[in-house]
Amino acid sequence: MYNAYFNFKAAPFSIAPDPRYLYMTGQHREALAHLVYGLNSEGGCILLTGEVGTGKTTVCRCLLEQIPEHTNIALVVNPKVTAIELLETICDELKIAYPDENNTIKTYLDRINAFLIKANARNEKTVLIIDEAQNLDDTVLEQLRLLTNLETNQRKLLQIIILGQPELLEILSRQEMRQLAQRITARFHLNALSRHEVKAYINHRLAVAGQNAQLFPDHTIAQLYRLSQGVPRLLNVICDRALLGTYVQNRPVVDSKTLTTAAKEVFGELKHTHNKPRRSYFLPLSFLAVIAVGTILALFSYRPELFSGSATAVFNALTPTTSLVAKEDSAAAVDTDPLINTSTDNANVDDAVAGVTPLANDPINDFINAAGDENEVIAFDTLLRQWRPNYINENGTPACDNPDHNLSCLHERGNLNSLRKLNRPAVLKLYGNDGKTAHVVLSQLHENQTTLVAADDSFDIDVSLLEKYWYGEFSLLWQPPPFYQQAVSPGSNGPVVQWLGQQLTRLYGHQQTPTIYDVYSEELITRVEAFQQSKGLVADGIAGPLTLIHLNTDIGAPSPLLNAAPEGKK
Repeated sequence: MYNAYFNFKAAPFSIAPDPRYLYMTGQHREALAHLVYGLNSEGGCILLTGEVGTGKTTVCRCLLEQIPEHTNIALVVNPKVTAIELLETICDELKIAYPDENNTIKTYLDRINAFLIKANARNEKTVLIIDEAQNLDDTVLEQLRLLTNLETNQRKLLQIIILGQPELLEILSRQEMRQLAQRITARFHLNALSRHEVKAYINHRLAVAGQNAQLFPDHTIAQLYRLSQGVPRLLNVICDRALLGTYVQNRPVVDSKTLTTAAKEVFGELKHTHNKPRRSYFLPLSFLAVIAVGTILALFSYRPELFSGSATAVFNALTPTTSLVAKEDSAAAVDTDPLINTSTDNANVDDAVAGVTPLANDPINDFINAAGDENEVIAFDTLLRQWRPNYINENGTPACDNPDHNLSCLHERGNLNSLRKLNRPAVLKLYGNDGKTAHVVLSQLHENQTTLVAADDSFDIDVSLLEKYWYGEFSLLWQPPPFYQQAVSPGSNGPVVQWLGQQLTRLYGHQQTPTIYDVYSEELITRVEAFQQSKGLVADGIAGPLTLIHLNTDIGAPSPLLNAAPEGKK
């Protein structure tokens, strides 16, 4: 529902085990290393345990993406089975034929063994993955042990990966389970995330979804950690609900009140699961009633004025503004720097939803109504001329698609404070009173006054008037370093890393023998993190567009400025 509003390419906090969203903390990397080691060994069992929602299944899916071709995979996700049902499931997963009826354990074992021998002769590996293994009963666990006996003189024929909650460790520690426990060749236990990891985890998922703005300010990160205790699945559910509440309120970032309300909804739903059973036909109705009442209460909490207005006002509050349709800069999609977006006030949105009529003879509304189909292209050409005064668009190619000017486009959502900190002219997307849109260049931004440029015309507008028509979508141009293709992150090397090291040395004092950085080393990452922290950015050590824009400003790289100091002043 809120993806378009926040410019997400996909839902950032889905609880599906998508490996793309796996944030590799130190312990997750170690867990994956244990699985890879066990998988490349000569058979046996690999054990991965952890609390509910700590990422066991997601790590396993990440492992599956690294398994080489010619590997046979049998995945058992429903462990509430008997020993015979387990073997039957393995046959189904590996497409092993068996008789329709009167089968015994021996029937299935013989066919599985024959399949494994043939696969081994073809140099194929066969892997059995058991999820939620704490639910297996003793007879099924014993059957797993017997499956590890399928072997040749050189190797085990079946590799088994067992995933489970901490109770599984207690089960395996029992005396009668010692034979199975002895066959475990690699094991690892996943703990919840630390407070620092929670912040990085959230920023990572937002970046993967295509948004590098800091939608969860630092004070909400601390609150999130307390609420979730660092459990990723709880983080996902709470963040998802918080973004929904923020969207309903038309706010740019999540605030503490919204987060608290979201957590109450989530934990309230969790408590409902412990209620005594109701009659089956009543469950769907009661569930729908809870959702309906919860939605109404949430709306009343977020926007009480809606319940005194018309149905149209409610509809408008639930309808996101149109997303900026523009080509995303590939580097911006992987950067996790936030926009400094400290203000949560959005009076222009509130006025629009409440149906406030703009002032008569309003120059911005007149401009929006008069804008033609080519308005967006003209606006970006105007922005480009802020950088290249003699630029003429001879072939009609949009400025962001034209590599000849050696500038990159950054498309974002924020507020005027965000633009002040970036200090670059920008194209703003405006919304008229009748829903029509137009684009205009913001060339100057002062405390209470702005200068807007449309083609060859410019006009000064009060900030308060601009905010009635601008809902936060903007695009700007910036100068990337030489050989820059994507955000500089751990593992990067080459000329762009050398350039980054040289600029930071210029900023923080010349060394007698300047260090030449051929790779993005820990020392250079630490220096980048210190720079990011000084600018109020997420100190993650990833040098993407937002970090580099601030760096260009500090080193005095030639560029037009949004808040150019008057002559004679600094």
